[in-house]
Amino acid sequence: MPRAGLLCALVATLGAAAWSLILPPFQVPDEIAHYAYVEYVVQARRLPPEGPPEPFRLDLSADLRAVYRAVQAEEVAGKPENKGVWSPLEQQALERHEHTDADRDAAGYSYSATPQPPLYYLLESVPYVAASRGTALQRLALMRLVSALLAGVTALCTFLFLREALPAAPIAWSVGALGVALQPMFLSASSGVNPDALLFAASAALFACMARVMRRGLDRPRALALGAAVAVGCLGKLTFVGLLPGVCLGLLLALRRTDPRRRPLRLLALALGVAALPVAAGMALNVLWDRPAVGLVSNNAGALAGVSLGDRLSYVWQFYLPPLPGMTRLLTYDASGEWLHDFVGAFGIFDTRFGPGVTRTATIVLAAIGLLALAGLWRARGALRTRAPELAVYATMALGLLTLVALQSLALDRLFGGSGSAAQLRYLLPLLPLYGALLALAARAAGRRRAAVVGTAIVLLAVAHAVFGQLLAISRYYA
Repeated sequence: MPRAGLLCALVATLGAAAWSLILPPFQVPDEIAHYAYVEYVVQARRLPPEGPPEPFRLDLSADLRAVYRAVQAEEVAGKPENKGVWSPLEQQALERHEHTDADRDAAGYSYSATPQPPLYYLLESVPYVAASRGTALQRLALMRLVSALLAGVTALCTFLFLREALPAAPIAWSVGALGVALQPMFLSASSGVNPDALLFAASAALFACMARVMRRGLDRPRALALGAAVAVGCLGKLTFVGLLPGVCLGLLLALRRTDPRRRPLRLLALALGVAALPVAAGMALNVLWDRPAVGLVSNNAGALAGVSLGDRLSYVWQFYLPPLPGMTRLLTYDASGEWLHDFVGAFGIFDTRFGPGVTRTATIVLAAIGLLALAGLWRARGALRTRAPELAVYATMALGLLTLVALQSLALDRLFGGSGSAAQLRYLLPLLPLYGALLALAARAAGRRRAAVVGTAIVLLAVAHAVFGQLLAISRYYA
């Protein structure tokens, strides 16, 4: 393991751990639902039962319900004027709830969590059991640290991806990985109990594996690593499925780079087998416990059954970009205008944001970095011709995820009458390695002599972004 990559992982882990201390309990998206899932798995020793698609239903244990009310989570979320537990009397009331021997058994159902695969929740059951004699908030704090460790894995795998994708620019590897490790939206999303943390880590590992396979061909270790990354991602969160079309394309193209003496078809079968067997086992457990074999996929497929292909394509376009002239508006809100605002800063339950002036400044900075990255691509245009298949794989992975997230939003809109939007940047953070590549290309564009200067400037901007994001959250919850 490269020392620079490990340092990038440490930065991300410490940053996410800091956010886990800053954000109050259950002020991370759907954290209460995911905590309840873990609690049910530990107490009942099975996955929670499937229920009807009700977006705001929560079945909490008596213990968790009392603590949830005592920390005033619902009163704080979306209401910046409320700060939660603040006075000594409120603190005493919370402590009384924490130290009661309330029942922890519950149905454990929440539409935002229950249909998800079990791997993240099984991982979080370890700190839950380790702190079983403590209070609910002590267990929550320890469980949040697991997500922070996964943020470190994401930064490390991003470094490994950049090392493989840009082998001639060592300084750019650290620039891109640190840019990811300091991105405040990523750190905020990775600071709570949420399977997104495992999704980000598995996706970054997949990008690193694909880069190595595309550059060097398949062998047994690479086939095992690629299959394991796919299995972990599919068992971590179903959004990962959006990356699989690119994986399939990459495996087919990698066969051409594989030495025939290694029997490439056997290696392909090995990668697919390592990926498929754990996923099949998870589906079998779902069937055994009277759950849909593929969770949310069955609900979303049913919701999209009556939507034409043209409307689906139009919705996907409008989900990210303004509608074209003559295009019927299918969204009741402007989703295309939210992505940049979320990237600049949307913390907690997305109720803590920078002002419009910061967003305008960030737009200029990002545009300058984008132009530098294009200049870097232009300088390497000769190599691009030989690496076009590899770029096509990354583009297919990105397009697949973007399409899946948009179609999932369309399905939720139909299921819940327009109240189920998925227009949240955290759903696109599996593409963080490509963001790291953008920063790395911008640093590389300055040439070898000036790459360190430009790279340092990019990292310092990322540090400022991270620090001011934390200060904004502190002022929101504690000022």
